[in-house]
Amino acid sequence: MTGSRMRSLAALVALAALLTGCARPATTAGSGLPVSRSEPARSASARPTPSATVVTCPPDGVRLELGTGDAAMGLRVLGITLVNCGTRAYRLDGYPGVRSLVEDRTALRVRVLHGLEEIVGSALPSDGPPEPVLLDPGRRARTAVAWRNTYDDIRQPPVTVASLEIAPRPGGPAQLLRPSGGLDLGSTGRLGVAAWRLLPDTPVPSAPAGRPVPGVSAPEPVESAGPLL
Repeated sequence: MTGSRMRSLAALVALAALLTGCARPATTAGSGLPVSRSEPARSASARPTPSATVVTCPPDGVRLELGTGDAAMGLRVLGITLVNCGTRAYRLDGYPGVRSLVEDRTALRVRVLHGLEEIVGSALPSDGPPEPVLLDPGRRARTAVAWRNTYDDIRQPPVTVASLEIAPRPGGPAQLLRPSGGLDLGSTGRLGVAAWRLLPDTPVPSAPAGRPVPGVSAPEPVESAGPLL
C-alpha cells in the first residue's frame, strides 16, 4: 500500500471516529470528555455511594420520627422516636400530648389513654409509669401509640386517623406526623400512648435549632404546629 493511500485510509478512520463522537449527546462538565446520557461515566475503582439527605432541626431543638408499625389480631402498635437534634439538653417527664386529625386537619373525638395496657390487654416491658428523662444533644427517647381496629358497633362509623399532632411536652410546640395508611381505629375510638423512655446511647449529629443536619436520612414529613394541650 502506497504512502498516499495509507494517509487517506487514516484520515477516513479519524473522520469516522470524530463523527461517531459528535453523534452522541455529551456533557462537558469537569473533564470535557463525551459522556453517554444513558450510562454516566464512572471510575473503574469507585463504588456508588448514597447521597446524604439534609434533615432540618425544628426551632425547639427536637425532632419526631415515625417508626415501623406492628400488627397482630387487630392490635396495632406504632413507635415514635424523639431526637434531640439541638445543642442543649431536653427534659421529658410523662406522656406526650396527642391529638388525632382527619385529612383536612380537623380534630377527631378520640379518647387518649395514658399507658398501653388497656389497649393491649397485658403489661408490656416498654410500658409503665412515667419517669424523668433528660436528653443530651444527640440522644433519643421513644414512645408508642397502640390501638385496635375492632369494629363491633354498627351504630358508629369507623374512625380513620390521617395524621397525629404530637407535642413532646403537653402545652409545648407540636409536630404533625403522617403514618403511612393512617390509623384505623374501627369503632373503638381509643388510642393508648406510652410514657417517654430513654433509648440506649446512639448519638446522632446535632445542630443549632432551625439549622440542617447533614448526613441523616430523612424521616416521614414532619410539620411544626402550635402548642398542644
